[in-house]
Parts: sequence; C-alpha cells; structure tokens
Amino acid sequence: MVAVSVIIPVFNADKHLHQCVNSLLQQSLKNCEFIFINDGSTDTSQAIIESYQKKDSRIILLNQENQGVSVARNNGIVIAKAEFIGFVDADDTIENDFFEKLYTSANQNNATIVTSCYIHEINGVSYKTNPIFSENIVFDNAFIDKNIIPILISESSLNTVWNKIYETNFIKNNNIKFPKGVALGEDNIFNLQAFYLAQNIVFTDYAGYHYKETIGSATRTIATKDYFNRALEVYSFNYEKLLNTKIENLEKLKSIRLFNNTLSYIDLYLKNNNGFPFLKRYSYVKKMINHPLIQSILKKYESDILKNKNSYQKFIILRCIKIKLMLPLIAANQYIQFRNK
Repeated sequence: MVAVSVIIPVFNADKHLHQCVNSLLQQSLKNCEFIFINDGSTDTSQAIIESYQKKDSRIILLNQENQGVSVARNNGIVIAKAEFIGFVDADDTIENDFFEKLYTSANQNNATIVTSCYIHEINGVSYKTNPIFSENIVFDNAFIDKNIIPILISESSLNTVWNKIYETNFIKNNNIKFPKGVALGEDNIFNLQAFYLAQNIVFTDYAGYHYKETIGSATRTIATKDYFNRALEVYSFNYEKLLNTKIENLEKLKSIRLFNNTLSYIDLYLKNNNGFPFLKRYSYVKKMINHPLIQSILKKYESDILKNKNSYQKFIILRCIKIKLMLPLIAANQYIQFRNK
C-alpha cells in the first residue's frame, strides 16, 4: 500500500517548481504518490510537471480551472489512496527524510495526526520553529479539546497543514475539507475540524519542511487588501457551529487573536510602503486603534493581552492604543525600524 499521498496545489509556480519536485522525488520513503493539482496555471507549470511525470510513475497530475487552493487540495484528497495524506506548497521544499520521519512517528504511536516543526526561510535567513507541546507524546482527544483547540482559535502557530500528516481514512470518513472563500484561512478551518475529531496527536521536534517567504510580500498588497476587516470577519466566525460544540472561553480566545492580529497590522501599515501613501496608512491605523471592539477588548482582557509582551509592545498597547495616540505610535514604530537596521 502507498504510505503517503502528497498533495501539491500549483498555480503559476514555474519559478520554484523544479526545486519542489526534486525534493519530493528524492524522498527516502519511496512508496509515496505525488498528486499535483494544476489550478489553471497560465505559465509553464503544467509542462514542468508533465516532464517529470514521464520519468516517475508516482507523479499524478490533475488539471482544473482556477478555483483556488482549497478546491485544489480537496480534489487531491478525493483521489488520494495512501495510508496518510500530506501537503506541500509548490514554492517550498522538504528534506529527503521528511515524510519517512513523520510516517514512522505515525506508525510507532498509532497517531491520527503527526505535526512537526519547520524551517522558516526569509530572503536567505533561516530559523527553526519550536514544538508547542512536548514531543513524542501521544495526546488524546481530551487533551486536544482542553489545550490544542484553544490555541487554534487564539493564535496561528498551529494553522499550517504542510508540516503535518493526517490519516487518510480519518479525513475521508469524517468528510474533513478545506473551505472555499472564507476569511478565517483554509488551513485553520481544516485543522480545527481535524484536531477536534482526532483520537490522538503526536508532536515532533523534527524540522524537515522549508517554508520560504519573501520579505515585502505582505506590504506589497496592503493597498488592495483590507487586513483589519478580514480580522473582524475572523472574530465573527462561528467556531461552535463548525465543531458542533460549546467552546469554553470562546469570546476571550477570539478577542486575544483579534487584538494580536491588530498589533501586527499596525506594524505592517506603519512601515514605509511606496504603493500606499502615508496619509492613507495613517488613517487606516487610526481607524484600527479607535475601533470600539479593539478598545473594548483591551479594557476587558488587558492582563491577558499583556502576557509575554516585550516592553515595546507594552508601550504600544498601554500608551498608544489604550489612549488612542497616533504620534507616539508612529515615533515608536520608526525607532524600532531604525534600531533593527
């Protein structure tokens, strides 16, 4: 039987595709299948995959009209026939033993889901993420409900699907899918369903996935994407309907996520950006810190929000956002940018 079905959605990825495919074909776990979903690419992505397909029968290519990453992954799940399912993004790479490590852990621990650390690469600078929970311990569904589900709601550290493998029958039997066109994020909703229903989960400190991010990718899009409004939609998302259960401290968890996202957006919008005039960015940040919900959250959950914050973040929160002062906020942000050069 095939060990792992690896699903790779592809959209105009020809600049990175060779490296990605080569890292897949060099896996030490040989009995894998690699399901490429070409999501209506207009570059040479399809031709590149077809050229590799002629050399390696483990490659499966499915072409579809452009429908987005969620539909692409869901279509990959439908045809997956391995014991486990994994995901790789077309602009990333993996170490040769990546799927062997995760597959071995899954079998040794009889795990429904195995999650690993990963290497985050930003313009040539790399750092390894750390496991959130103790590694190589089997956590049951009671632990998941109490400790892991709250993290999936309150922060984004467990969001990604590409540093995990999932038991295929479990995913298919429970009809776990990626949603289309939602603000929350496709990976987060998929993982909320999967983790909530999983019998057990194992974390490993192994890092064999290379997630590659380009500096400025977010700042180039702030003029066209309303990040704060998207965060408000996330806050309003009906988690209890998704999981069909009551969630303890749900309001608090959602509030902390919204506030912390707002902090990151403040930093993003105050950075120099040639495509978005300063006055518009100024107005956008002012709207965020003056928003009644942000002020209400800070008033209600101040002590929780300030936990594990550094002195700069505390100054921003208590001296700028709480009192709604823009000039100190701008000055502090400029100082941090200057100091970090």
